[in-house]
Amino acid sequence: MPAGPSRFATCHLSSVIICSTVMNYWKRIRIISLIAVFTANVASGQTTRTAASATDVARYLAGMPVSQGSPLEALTRDPQWIAHSSAMNNSFTALDQRQINNIRIWRAEALAPVTQSSRVCLYLFGGPDFLYANAFFPDASTYVLQGLEPVESIPDLLTVPVLSLDSTLQNIEISLNPVLNYSYFETKDMRADFSRSQLKGVLPIIFVFVARSGLDIAKLDYISLEPNGGIINGFRGSVRGARFVLVDPTTGAQKTLYYFSSDLSDGFLKGNPAVLRFCERLGPTNSFLKAASYLMHQNAFNTVRSMLLQVSASILEDDSGIPIRYLTTDRWTLRVFGAYPGPIDLFKNYYQPELRNYYATSNPKPLTFGFGYQISPRTSTLIFAVRKR
Repeated sequence: MPAGPSRFATCHLSSVIICSTVMNYWKRIRIISLIAVFTANVASGQTTRTAASATDVARYLAGMPVSQGSPLEALTRDPQWIAHSSAMNNSFTALDQRQINNIRIWRAEALAPVTQSSRVCLYLFGGPDFLYANAFFPDASTYVLQGLEPVESIPDLLTVPVLSLDSTLQNIEISLNPVLNYSYFETKDMRADFSRSQLKGVLPIIFVFVARSGLDIAKLDYISLEPNGGIINGFRGSVRGARFVLVDPTTGAQKTLYYFSSDLSDGFLKGNPAVLRFCERLGPTNSFLKAASYLMHQNAFNTVRSMLLQVSASILEDDSGIPIRYLTTDRWTLRVFGAYPGPIDLFKNYYQPELRNYYATSNPKPLTFGFGYQISPRTSTLIFAVRKR
């Protein structure tokens, strides 16, 4: 009979595994210690630390290489960050192949020729979803995002305990899972995810989307809105937000991205119309609505629906946005794409017979990407409305 493995061989194999584990452990400890020593030296005045740029913070959170010599470079040698980077690379590569590349092709054919009259993308109810806003409207020079999720300042990452950074990276992966797989955020879960780590609020997710869109962050300001829609510096108003100046490193082109945390229900807007006033100042907009919870099908959101119908030169949406009965043919030219199977079960009360009839008589072109609450391209609904001159 062939002899089985000897006790020595088995022990030797176990020793190799244990040694490997110990070595990885101490390798990580050395990295943590280096960071601690570096921080201690700064505190004692032995060296002058250069703060990490917002671009490097975004790239670190996104699992992308930071610039050479960045204060965050040592953190990217941490095994947890390396695993995070691999997971993010895999997820975004799959997303590009399944969604984003197909969106770019569709947008060049169907959207770009019609949306040149405005360089503003207004994306209400979308939360921090800059990724899809930029995919559909890459030529925009101004983006306005809004959601209920709060804005919190980003701390200096070198002052955050390493275990807290690990937790933040894990929460980013958890928070991004729905939008990377289904194209939309789950609001309730997102709020819980954002509150668990030391980097709270929506800004870490926006940082990731900016970096993964190939853009740099030239400037980040924490801002608030006055009731008349004017901007004030700092978190001094009841509507808090952030303003990014973004740069495309390949062309040098600049973009401005705003995010505001605000309730858009009629009851809230009656006492604080700041977001409405800000949006009205933008001029004609290309408005974008996706997975908007059918809020504007309800009477409690009449004010924001009316504002969008007033300021929009075009509206790109799924059936959860503005009901088709408001997009009357005397004022809007409509095109529909994909299919209309009706809302998912959660929102089945918002079925639109008018939209069903429009699809039945319009011979819509199929979609090659999922959109909104429908995951499959075969069941996704996309409506494109252009204001008549």
